[in-house]
Amino acid sequence: MADVIKTEGLVVAVTNNAGQIYPLACAKNSTINITRDFIELAPKSNAYYREYLLGRSSFTISGSGLIKIPIENSMNSLAFFDNFILASDTLFKGYLDIIDTSNNYKVYKFDCYISSLTLDSTYGQIPSYSFTLQGAGPMELINVADQYVVSGGTITARSTATYKLVAVGYNGKWYYNYSVSAGPVINLGVSLNGTMVTACYITI
Repeated sequence: MADVIKTEGLVVAVTNNAGQIYPLACAKNSTINITRDFIELAPKSNAYYREYLLGRSSFTISGSGLIKIPIENSMNSLAFFDNFILASDTLFKGYLDIIDTSNNYKVYKFDCYISSLTLDSTYGQIPSYSFTLQGAGPMELINVADQYVVSGGTITARSTATYKLVAVGYNGKWYYNYSVSAGPVINLGVSLNGTMVTACYITI
């Protein structure tokens, strides 16, 4: 069975300078735009319709949010944009995570650069920011994922020597504040006992 995706179930997350994978703090929206170029064929005859060859694809990610300066656990704050503000071109690893309430999921990874940042302050209103990330290279489907039912407040995890946890998803939402503990296990709390959980990883 497939259910409608919640807003918290379609998340763009980006690695920060410390290598942690977090979404942007106080994000209000995000948009992914994937486009394909087409190369027109020179017609051999005066045909009515044009013909094309498929060209290359590219993608951009844009969004906006409320400004938060301090770095906090499980969120990228405005500090994520420091390298861009200071004129340092940095290639980031990003993730597009999608999950529904039935635990159907898709997770993609990609490389990207920050291409624009706008800070907006209007008197009497809360300041906000907007940004654009330019994709650099292809999107790749992550197929390293496990699904377990929580028992005793934990699920089995993969070895941190060879895998890095990207996100944990359940009840139609993605979470980025979990880590792998000795066992290896992921501690989720006994209140989630009986809940099906998806844990996605990348190979180190």
